[in-house]
Amino acid sequence: MKKIFINANIPESSEAVFGTWALGGDYWGPQNHSDSLKAIHAAIRGGINHFDTAPVYGNGKAEQLIGQQLRKGRENYIIASKCFYKEKEAFDRSFRQSLKRLNTGYIDIFYIHWPKSHTDMRPIMDLLEKYRNTNLIRAIGVSNFSVRQIENLMEAGTIDIMQCGYNLFWRKEEKDLLPFCREKKIKTAAYSILGQGILTGKFREIPKGDDYKWRKKMILFDKEIFPQIKKEIFELKKTAELFKMSSTEASIFWTKENELIDCSILGSRNRKQTEENLNAFSLERNEQALLEMEKISQRVQQILPEADNIFRHMS
Repeated sequence: MKKIFINANIPESSEAVFGTWALGGDYWGPQNHSDSLKAIHAAIRGGINHFDTAPVYGNGKAEQLIGQQLRKGRENYIIASKCFYKEKEAFDRSFRQSLKRLNTGYIDIFYIHWPKSHTDMRPIMDLLEKYRNTNLIRAIGVSNFSVRQIENLMEAGTIDIMQCGYNLFWRKEEKDLLPFCREKKIKTAAYSILGQGILTGKFREIPKGDDYKWRKKMILFDKEIFPQIKKEIFELKKTAELFKMSSTEASIFWTKENELIDCSILGSRNRKQTEENLNAFSLERNEQALLEMEKISQRVQQILPEADNIFRHMS
């Protein structure tokens, strides 16, 4: 698996990043502890050394799990966590609590999880730089930020990595955010690569009940566009099969081959999902496959509504 240099203070990152949102349970429903352990250790066996978590993933459960499982050989792993924008004292409390749950003396990458509009966030950047200077963190990240918001923070410090929602069907960040990061030498990490499951082909209809409750904010599940999305998912499945891939593997393959994306954050709830996700990273580049998927993607771009991010989240 390709290695990604983020900065000189942390190990090189695996191209694939293990996302832990689902392991916290809560938001995504009950999670079996044994399945979580098997998913994490399948990731390690598969070459992943970068684990992405946050206190809101199960009210700290995901952080605790990662802290327990990566305690041995801690120096070989990259642990990334986050905090929503808060006033400095509240932000600092959240950070200290993350350190405790993760059972570590430092966090490799710490992100501001979401920005706050019409707010000067430079005081938080000052705080993050203080953490860096005292070896409490090794790198600074931002998640779901606009170019303007990143520029504001860069007046107070150095941003090493940015993460955003991005996948074969959702590509709005290509317009300015991702090229800006390339220009400023900020590494990029994509999440929601499978669109909360929609790109796996598992949803033939808009999900119901709890399956929909967690996904209704995502644009790809909008009732107005889902009929066309459904057609393109069928086309994706046919294309994937033509090149001996599953829809899941094809979607991950397309993202990992994109020159604007450095790291792919992939969540999984069990060993089987982890192993399928990892399969895509052993596939050799295939220009014809990428071309066929690009045709599908471009058709989807024509029907998407305007929005700042894949969740229409207003910060």
